[in-house]
Amino acid sequence: MPKKTVKRPTLCWKCRNAVPTATSGCSWSRDLVPVPGWVAEKHTTPHANDGGMITAYCVDYCPKFQKDSKVPEQICKNDEACMRLAVIILQKQMERYRQALDQYAKTRKGKFLGQIRDIERELLTPYYAALSLHTVDLRAVCNELRQKAGLPKLEEKMP
Repeated sequence: MPKKTVKRPTLCWKCRNAVPTATSGCSWSRDLVPVPGWVAEKHTTPHANDGGMITAYCVDYCPKFQKDSKVPEQICKNDEACMRLAVIILQKQMERYRQALDQYAKTRKGKFLGQIRDIERELLTPYYAALSLHTVDLRAVCNELRQKAGLPKLEEKMP
């Protein structure tokens, strides 16, 4: 008989480090590398676009956990709340991306290229593909916005 598992939200949904910024983040949110010392249950699910597998974790304990005072205690009690959170995360990241592209388009200063590249590196991770439920081709969106800013298309594989 298959083992029944209880679906529970990961600790990451309540953590200040879940979405990396200049002052927050962890090895998982930045690079999809498990945090040393965390207690987590590993899951794999099929990737909607290419038939491959996506690795995810339900984290029960993390030494890098910092409670996010802006996140209500039961943010992901149901799917609707999780979907709203995913939309907000994507909107904020795309807002940062558009601002960096606009600044580059106006000034043509190279200092904005590094910022653009960092945001693209984050946007093109399985984490953001999962947040968009694999229904949005984020590479195509980035390429369209890059074209408007006068930048060439992204290479197929980013370093």
